[in-house]
Amino acid sequence: MSTTEPVRPGRAQWGALILFAGASGAVDVLAFTALGEVFAGVMTGNLVLLGLSLTGTGHEGGPAAPLLALGGYVAGVAGVVPFARRRAAEPETRWPRAVVRCLAVEVVLLAAVAAGWGAADGAPAQPWLDVVLVAVSAAMGMQSAALAGAGAAGGPGTYFTGTLTQVVAHAVGPPGGQRADLGSLARLVALTGGAAVSAVVNAASTPWAMVVPLALALAALACVAVTPRQGRTAPHTL
Repeated sequence: MSTTEPVRPGRAQWGALILFAGASGAVDVLAFTALGEVFAGVMTGNLVLLGLSLTGTGHEGGPAAPLLALGGYVAGVAGVVPFARRRAAEPETRWPRAVVRCLAVEVVLLAAVAAGWGAADGAPAQPWLDVVLVAVSAAMGMQSAALAGAGAAGGPGTYFTGTLTQVVAHAVGPPGGQRADLGSLARLVALTGGAAVSAVVNAASTPWAMVVPLALALAALACVAVTPRQGRTAPHTL
């Protein structure tokens, strides 16, 4: 029987995962409240909204917004997957440089969206509103695909139903079983917190709303871009 310790995210990676979760919540709130009542990162929800819109009894905007979000997300994933790969010499305890570069491109895209959103005073006219929806959905697709490419030292990028299921299952599991790690719980809290902060900023000063996900994603990128890439595995809990 192998006694090799499972690969876990290090402290820097956990910090980045938590911050990226916050960025995901922040983007989804803005997509839902300002970009057509759809989601930028939760494609299951968009597929449901698409089905509802096709019946003519639900989503007021019709299928356009769900389709744009789905298209942007798919494009983001497709653009990252061929590049977010680990080289043989790179340790499994750290994110591959290719993953970090893909996340940097995501941050640049969010920065462009934030700049354009601010320049339009938080109220871009059509078709620019649709362009923003596609752009932020593409950014979330890039984030999700890049973090998946990080392997066991990564984690979910935009969808957290599985994380919630795991936390609850470990909490109510048999005594002596595997316990839920604090990092997973922190991601769920960050997702909610990022959404709340984004909603508050959007209500108080709409032109600055897109800065919230940008700031969170930039801080997440800094965690893994400036931390020395050591080979030591940090504990799984925070």
